[in-house]
Amino acid sequence: MTPNGIRMISVELEATALSAGANTVATLPAQTVILAAGVEVTEALTGATALTFDIGTGLDDDAFVAAYAMAGKAVGAVAPSIAGIAYLTAEDTLDLTIDTLTGTATAGKLRVWAMTADVDGKGAAEVARDQV
Repeated sequence: MTPNGIRMISVELEATALSAGANTVATLPAQTVILAAGVEVTEALTGATALTFDIGTGLDDDAFVAAYAMAGKAVGAVAPSIAGIAYLTAEDTLDLTIDTLTGTATAGKLRVWAMTADVDGKGAAEVARDQV
């Protein structure tokens, strides 16, 4: 059971579709807390000899994963979240930011995941009333 307001994000990206710089995984509203985020290799990288990236927000591009080298990783390899929490005061994005891409990726997939919480307080009065 997922507690009310907690949201799991899971997006599969193809290495062949990644471009230099930030690649948006999800857009998150203001007053969202990112509790953790990471990545899992779901298809091994081929073609490119190096693919290194970060997972973070527009404000901190490596807040959750820093310099993860996908080349040579087997299916199921994970980059767990760096300890930390990001509070978004304004709408922002969860991004996969390419640090290094050597060669051209011809195949490879990865799943970016994040656990977020909505902390905007909408509906708090109704929740309190329903508890009475």
